[in-house]
Amino acid sequence: MLTRRMRSTRVVVLCTLRLLPAIALLVLPLRPLSVQAQSVTSKIAPALQTLMTASPTKMLPVIVEVSEATPPFTAGVNVTLANQALSILQANGQPVGPLPIVDGAAGWANAAGINAMSLLSQVSEIDLDATVQPHKPSTIETSNYLGTPGSMYVQEVNGNQVWSQGDSGQGITVAVLDSGVNNDPDLVHSSNRILARASFAGPRNPNMLDPGGHGTHIAGIIAGDGTNSAGQFVGMAPRANIVDVQVLDANGNGRLSSILAGLNWVLTNQAAYNIRVVNLSFGAVPQGSYITDPVAAGVEIAWRRGLVVIVAAGNGGPSSGTVDTPGIDPYAITIGSTDDQGQLNLAYDLVGWWSAYGTPPNSTAKPDLVAPGRRVVSLYVAGSTLSALLPSHVVTANNGSTYFRLTGTSMSTAVASGAVALMLQHQPGLTPDQVKKILMSTTQAFGQSEPAPPAGSFGTGLVNSLAAANGTASGPANLGLIPSNDFAETLYPAIYGQPLAWKNPTYMGLAWTTLTWATLSWTSPAWDNYVWDDVAWNNVAWNNIAWDNIAWDNIVWDQSGWDNIVWDNIAWD
Repeated sequence: MLTRRMRSTRVVVLCTLRLLPAIALLVLPLRPLSVQAQSVTSKIAPALQTLMTASPTKMLPVIVEVSEATPPFTAGVNVTLANQALSILQANGQPVGPLPIVDGAAGWANAAGINAMSLLSQVSEIDLDATVQPHKPSTIETSNYLGTPGSMYVQEVNGNQVWSQGDSGQGITVAVLDSGVNNDPDLVHSSNRILARASFAGPRNPNMLDPGGHGTHIAGIIAGDGTNSAGQFVGMAPRANIVDVQVLDANGNGRLSSILAGLNWVLTNQAAYNIRVVNLSFGAVPQGSYITDPVAAGVEIAWRRGLVVIVAAGNGGPSSGTVDTPGIDPYAITIGSTDDQGQLNLAYDLVGWWSAYGTPPNSTAKPDLVAPGRRVVSLYVAGSTLSALLPSHVVTANNGSTYFRLTGTSMSTAVASGAVALMLQHQPGLTPDQVKKILMSTTQAFGQSEPAPPAGSFGTGLVNSLAAANGTASGPANLGLIPSNDFAETLYPAIYGQPLAWKNPTYMGLAWTTLTWATLSWTSPAWDNYVWDDVAWNNVAWNNIAWDNIAWDNIVWDQSGWDNIVWDNIAWD
């Protein structure tokens, strides 16, 4: 059972997340130690402690989080707290950039610096800023592909039928957090639908906007219009817009902090570009429950601000318990893969052997649903890392233009993001919860009798874009869930003053109905007992939370340990 770390300023080394009420003069029995007596080592994530012991002088990647301020709150209190965390890193290590999305900052520190920060009363946790990297499945199967790689995925999920009713994703913007997006003709020729760019993966070469090649492939699945292939290879929502948020380097590596910085940028620019969907076609090995995962908190905050977050389950199959973070978060829409074996007939479809699944700790069963993910053809970036690694994956269109094929839940996630863009053009008033409910309740069955798929490996079924675009939500998704601790802590200034509703009026032997905001100390037991479904999110004090643009111009990531982690981990099939 994961312990919940006490609240106050926190040094997070990106890998996990967390969130106690008290009546005057009453201390809840959350932990055997008081806040003052709390062991400083409990603030330091176990994975980080291991690295500190092994290499005490080495600078290690960390995130520092600070607790919410006390009322009355000033506007943008989270930005103030993020800058406070940055100052703490400046004094004890090397700062990289602020992360207002989790009241924190990213940076580097050695064991002495980390220990010094843990002694500060305002520091509540120190987590490892883990690496996000490509994964390949433990079992590789490349047989039984009966057809030719193409863009059949659009027909398999009935996207072309959505086009015929006049919906193409026009006016809807999808944020692609990935290795970058190139100025491919399928995205910029008819009209430039790449509305904006940002980078949190170091300086960007203007002549190679996607050095990896992965992000452009993803953007093409979502919104490519087939210009370069004369309409042969077209993405799901060919009139949707893209914002390019680079969070991975040329080899497909990033850190959890870069993902959080990217999400922070999206929140800052959400209104300016009508960003409605966020595509996360990557993941990291979870360090525990989503409850203590900072990236899960970032996803949940984006969700509550009206963004539909579509996340890859990961390529860790075929075993259960292999879902990556942030796909482990119950709020997000987590996508697994089908293998169509090159056939339009859904009777041939199987769950992709690479597709991760399982029920992560404290979460719901994942994936939520599946989409085609094998040998998906999309945009090609000549000179990228993937083009050099996988020359056999280049696909030539009938008119001689070049495209590229890849396999994985990354591709399936992009298919789902495109389907959601079509939904939102048709029904722009849908909330993220309604989108999830409709998407999961309108899926298609597919050929799974022989061999029978593992239970839970395909969620509710295969995406059905036509049914989803025309669907009606019977109720919101995600009812009864408990948010991650960092979500609740960051949004404390926004929800302050909302009606207090409790699941159990005598939880932990306390008279919860007697509590008021003036007598309530918000930590883990309160998060667990609070009825989050009763929060009127449209009426919360959002002006207390700000998403200031942040620039990480001086990012220096230690590449040691990344040398053997490159895109060839997905060089299969």
